[in-house]
Amino acid sequence: MFVIALAACAVLAGATSLTAIAGWAADVPPDLPARLGGPCREPDTGPAAPAEATIRRVLQRVDGDALDAATGA
Repeated sequence: MFVIALAACAVLAGATSLTAIAGWAADVPPDLPARLGGPCREPDTGPAAPAEATIRRVLQRVDGDALDAATGA
């Protein structure tokens, strides 16, 4: 859910590709990934932005119709 929320924020901010989503995610203040529920790899640094490959894999596996139904309900 974290990657989907992060991607949605990036698209709302103007990102139009997976590369742009990953770039936007890498540049956000560290508190945003924490607010979106990002996993902490290093306890002292907070959540890190996912790599483009991770974003791509997650978004490829999302059922668009199910996501639309869940967010539109």
